[in-house]
Amino acid sequence: MNGISPSGNRVVVKPDDVEEVTEGGIVIAPSITESYQNSQTTGTLVSVGPDAWKHTTTKRYRVIDGTLVLVEMETKGYSKPFAEVGNRVAFAKYGGLVVEGSDGEDYRILNDEDITAVVDDQVSFTGLQARKRVSST
Repeated sequence: MNGISPSGNRVVVKPDDVEEVTEGGIVIAPSITESYQNSQTTGTLVSVGPDAWKHTTTKRYRVIDGTLVLVEMETKGYSKPFAEVGNRVAFAKYGGLVVEGSDGEDYRILNDEDITAVVDDQVSFTGLQARKRVSST
């Protein structure tokens, strides 16, 4: 247990670990791994607040000829839960609040809207391999 219980529409994600040694055996400096960890965009959904992925409806009324009339209604949110605890998810780069759980691990507290996708284990958004592909094109 990490001691973090999100409120409202917030979720808690455990970012994927950043490798400290490349496949070729090169040790990556701690300052570099810390930078990569802060920019990590995938992780495991570990906890969901009570209002995450629910509809919110905003109604706007106007008085017309002495009568209160509904003139606009806007619904935001999701029709069903987008992700489940245990799913690997993608989220906004540098998004959310980084907190240390009671287990000593770092977590991110994000708004439910900051979760952009559920991803397979093979998907990689950051790290040295992704940066090599971008710089070589």
